[in-house]
Amino acid sequence: MVLASAFLHAFWNYLAKKSVNKIAFIWWSILFAVIIYFPMFLYFYPGMKISAAGWACIVATGILHTFYFFFVSSSYERGDLSVVYPLARGFGPFWVPILAVPILREQLSLPGIIGIAFVVAGIYTIHLKFFSVKTLFEPFTAIRSAASTWALLTGCTIAAYSLVDKVGVKEVHPAVYIYFIFLFPLIFLTPYVLIKEQKALKPEWQINKGPILVVGFLVAFTYLLVLFALQTSNVSYVVAVREVSIVFSALFGILGLGEGHRQPRLVGASLITLGVVFIALSR
Repeated sequence: MVLASAFLHAFWNYLAKKSVNKIAFIWWSILFAVIIYFPMFLYFYPGMKISAAGWACIVATGILHTFYFFFVSSSYERGDLSVVYPLARGFGPFWVPILAVPILREQLSLPGIIGIAFVVAGIYTIHLKFFSVKTLFEPFTAIRSAASTWALLTGCTIAAYSLVDKVGVKEVHPAVYIYFIFLFPLIFLTPYVLIKEQKALKPEWQINKGPILVVGFLVAFTYLLVLFALQTSNVSYVVAVREVSIVFSALFGILGLGEGHRQPRLVGASLITLGVVFIALSR
């Protein structure tokens, strides 16, 4: 289930990257997700008492996911899938153990430190054009590009909402919690989309109706698969296996979209994945 989730998560990001107007595409997808998963919400929500801490997590993760969807759409407007996705997905777990030290009073273990080093090496490698002495210092310039900046911001939101959701799912039933994860971004993003991207909404729907419906289903379904896996498996193993999506995204970008610099990006994505695995297993 976790491998399926990893593949499908990379796949819906591939579809989002192929869209014409990324923020309009994602807005339509979130709208469809809110509609299709409403029966699930109605089944679990009635009679449920949500604590103050639960509502605080819901509001916090709703705001953070709004930024996440905005940042990820901005990343795909400016950069390749095989760069943006590994950066975003790898940078989130990179920060989680670091932030967990002061916030959750956890300690960094040796595997965690090794994992962070692998992620840094992967981020550096993924910005190489070729493996040569001549291009050795290019990543220091490339990582400051708009696409990489938006991707790293996406990673920061992933780290933040991961910490919030770790608490939130203990306070609120996961099926209800997930629904709010999409409902709040829909509410918050709608004014922006209607003001800034109104002209793009109809053409995006006409061009990408099928992919929008697929992504609307997958954005929640991929996470639900992870939740089911968590019921029968160690959380560290689940998180580690899930990050294979980073390699899948590189393959989708290179093979599906014809993105260049294949070797550095595949090696970089693999290093980031390995680093995330070390970080996950250290916890």
